[in-house]
Amino acid sequence: MIFLPLLLAGCVNLDFVESDSLTSSALATNPGAAVYTTDGIYAMMKDMAEFRGGISQNNTFIRQYFLLNELKGDNICFSNTSTDPFWLAATYMDGADSANSAYMWVICYKLIYAANANIGGLDEESDLKKQLLGENYFLRAFFHFTLCNMFAKPYSFGADNPGVILRIGNDFTETKRATVGECYEAIEKDLLEAIRLMSPETKRGDNGYAGKEAAQALLGRLYLYKGEWEKCIQVCDEILGSDPGSHLEAEVTDLYSKVPSSKEVLWCVDITNSDITNMPPKGNLASMYDSPDGTQGTGWGELYVADPLLDLMGRFPQDKRFKDLVRLHNSKPGLMVNWGVLDDVNNCLTQAIALPNVDVATGNITSSITDNGDGTYSFTYQGKAMKAIPDNTSTRISEEFPGYILNDGSRTRCYVRQVMPTPVITSTGSVIWTTTNCSIREGGYPTWFCEKFSHQTDLTFPISSSMIMLRYGEVVLNRAEAYAHLGKDAQALADINVVRTRAGLTGNAQMTSANLSKRGYADILDAVLDERRMELYYEGFRVLDLVRNKKDIDRRFPSRTVSEVIRYDDPRIQYQIPIDETSVSGIPTNER
Repeated sequence: MIFLPLLLAGCVNLDFVESDSLTSSALATNPGAAVYTTDGIYAMMKDMAEFRGGISQNNTFIRQYFLLNELKGDNICFSNTSTDPFWLAATYMDGADSANSAYMWVICYKLIYAANANIGGLDEESDLKKQLLGENYFLRAFFHFTLCNMFAKPYSFGADNPGVILRIGNDFTETKRATVGECYEAIEKDLLEAIRLMSPETKRGDNGYAGKEAAQALLGRLYLYKGEWEKCIQVCDEILGSDPGSHLEAEVTDLYSKVPSSKEVLWCVDITNSDITNMPPKGNLASMYDSPDGTQGTGWGELYVADPLLDLMGRFPQDKRFKDLVRLHNSKPGLMVNWGVLDDVNNCLTQAIALPNVDVATGNITSSITDNGDGTYSFTYQGKAMKAIPDNTSTRISEEFPGYILNDGSRTRCYVRQVMPTPVITSTGSVIWTTTNCSIREGGYPTWFCEKFSHQTDLTFPISSSMIMLRYGEVVLNRAEAYAHLGKDAQALADINVVRTRAGLTGNAQMTSANLSKRGYADILDAVLDERRMELYYEGFRVLDLVRNKKDIDRRFPSRTVSEVIRYDDPRIQYQIPIDETSVSGIPTNER
């Protein structure tokens, strides 16, 4: 499948040469065409493409890039099984025939093929050509890196492990899996060349085009994943300067409402109104995480924020990443206690919730939870008096934020929320809690919607956004993690607090060496990873952040997926090389 020709006809129109016949020699003869073919790469990242005989919303690079890099983690609650192919990845049942991961393999190599053709046909005779050449080196590096992160083990597991197929240039006489080390070496070489060729003065257009700083940021990410901490810090220093906070938007909502023009965004896939008209309205990524009216009319709203992530962000209710971007649909102020109950058949945790009191005659809804004023909360569930109490046992989260358990003799982890769900009261006086426009869905799962991808103000469809691929917030946290690995706690804390300040976490909410232990952190690295989790959730980092640091994925929270801990070295984490490839080239797939 990696030999498929690049078909750019749907992305650009060239009067002087058919876009699907552009080669390096054709670009040399028609140098202006390189602008169109490079723009075509950006366009193909968001376009629906034909794959396995059909065209669907699943056949888009950006949809699969963000979903496949998030589904196997611990940030999402799945309230029900789904016919969408994402369910296979979410349940670790994906295989060599899985359409979503197979599409990513194919589209990445088509895009690499396009970048190779551009690189082969460009010279450095003008600033524009140098810029275009740099963009194509950057794009080739990005797609190789994407493949390596999805289909190979992290560099920290060993440089000699099988990586992916490297396609540098247009010689396809041999098809084999390079080692992870060889892949990283090729990616680094491309990024250094991109940095050499591009300059801030020659960057084209808005954030939808890659520039020198984007290449530097991706190089910093590469060095972080490779474990070359000093190199990571050096690259991050170059683009952050002396005031890293100046690169961040003042408000998190500003970042997501103006992605293409935001000063914080280094590179994005720029979604426009015309792109939306060419895609099923609910085909974008935001549709999976949000449904503004709860009816699934403008969004599927199938993936909810998981309880552990809610707990982490809820430690400081003023955290703008929580209060401005996450909401319990159709809720009102009050109190709610929920917890997981084991479903022996499916080996998952369904939700139990202490539901509010409903006066059908008046329509009044009041909380059934009593705040006892001593840190405990009383309620009645199925006729039994119960309490949520701070966890002062060995299972507590931390001294400062112990979390809650039930006084049920089993120390069941529970969650106390400052909102309560509201039901639908029918014309016949029936109280319904689990319809699509309620706060709760089948299985008792509260509908915590994420609006991170629903904020862009210049798009007409209510839940749409350009997709951030690189931003300064990540760069700050990349440097923080590198400092943490080097034992430079003060510097790591300073970077953490840059990000926390923008999130509204000032004063006592800042992280210090004195409160690390009280907040449950054995070392500074744990604090950095939690900050990355809160800042970058649903942007495709969490699984790899855990696995490359050799930390397990704890999925023991209410969700329709199996309640289990996935070891960091579980071979199911890496996606299988698709059968479309192995059946033709014979390269080995990943172990299972």
